[in-house]
Amino acid sequence: MERGEHKARYRLQANLASPPVLPPVFLDRESEGNRLREAILKRESLMIEGPAGIGKTALIANVIHSLPGDMTARCLYLAGIRDLQDLLRRLIRALYEAEDPRLRRQLHGERVSTLSFGGWLKELSSSRLKGAVYRAAEGGDYRVFLDHPPPLTRAVTKVIKELFWMRRTPVYVALNTELQPALARLTHFLYWGDRERLTLGPLPHLAARTLVESCIERFGLERLDLTGFREEVLDLSKHVPGAITKMCALAADARYQYGSRIKIKSVYIDYLMTGHDVSMTQSPATKRSGT
Repeated sequence: MERGEHKARYRLQANLASPPVLPPVFLDRESEGNRLREAILKRESLMIEGPAGIGKTALIANVIHSLPGDMTARCLYLAGIRDLQDLLRRLIRALYEAEDPRLRRQLHGERVSTLSFGGWLKELSSSRLKGAVYRAAEGGDYRVFLDHPPPLTRAVTKVIKELFWMRRTPVYVALNTELQPALARLTHFLYWGDRERLTLGPLPHLAARTLVESCIERFGLERLDLTGFREEVLDLSKHVPGAITKMCALAADARYQYGSRIKIKSVYIDYLMTGHDVSMTQSPATKRSGT
């Protein structure tokens, strides 16, 4: 492979529609996981709903990674789509990397190489993008996952509808229940009822407590005075797993510590202010050093 072509392929792979990373701990979602897995195996579309941090992405990750390898490779996971063209282009990128034969034949016929693929994709009109996606979807065995898309426009919703009603490609959409008007519009337009909805609620008390203990160990909080910490985290988080995890991550930062005590109220306020986007990539030691 030419050096330039290798670089182009590397840049392309950085944008793959790969499944989300498995969470370190995944608790008490057996029935929800079975429901999603059943829908995937039966090629049934599904809307996964629940409040922010409830574990929708974690559920999707856990189920996708539990599927047979060939089926996992045909799960096209997209997070953070911006608009119609972004959705279509990212679907085509995912189909390209899945080596979809229909798309590959089209590219071969148009003499599109790995080096020229990005430019070719950028120049396509919406109608041609749709045509490429629909041909591949209709002849393949794919599942499309849209994780927390922005408020869906009518154009994007029509593509979703076309995929699962006319091209027999199931679509799984994860949405926050805080966006009730968007949920109502989506279900009405797609003719989805209760059978196509999977709602995630808070963890049971025992599972939530187990998660707190796991996070205490994961973020190195055992060295601190945890008097009352566990109970306050459980109370303030309302047993939402994302809230538990992210508050424990913040508690590992020296800014939220006073001696050996944790300033849990400050942790909670900053957790709310960050919009649940606390970084989980730094180690506790790095967080404590403030670097």
